[in-house]
Amino acid sequence: MSNDKSSRRPIRAQRSAAALANDDGRHGWAPILAAVTIDLADFATAGPLGLVAGLAVGGALTTFVALISGVRPARALLLGLFGALYCALPLTEPIPMATMLTLLHGFLLRRGSPEPELVPAPARVVQTGPARPRQA
Repeated sequence: MSNDKSSRRPIRAQRSAAALANDDGRHGWAPILAAVTIDLADFATAGPLGLVAGLAVGGALTTFVALISGVRPARALLLGLFGALYCALPLTEPIPMATMLTLLHGFLLRRGSPEPELVPAPARVVQTGPARPRQA
């Protein structure tokens, strides 16, 4: 059993990190969409309203996104606190920090992962037409 940090993550968190690092295009958009949602919540809670509503909206949304990504509840609450502060702080609306950090995390995951080895497929011969008699 390896002592790698990723082997200790919950399955859903491994899937979330793998979605960022994977180039297949199927699930790689999900963490980025979650980050864009947090940035949109920050933008929606701009101005004096954001000092109060940003705490509630940003905290609840970030905690929810972290929990569905498979993060432990204690860490999800900590991330929710950071999300609440991010959405409540003034002048953060024009900076999509959640999206930028998610893209940076995905880039670093791709950069650190080794290239997959290409395994040649065994050759397969398919005969078309009538069978030919074998010559001895």
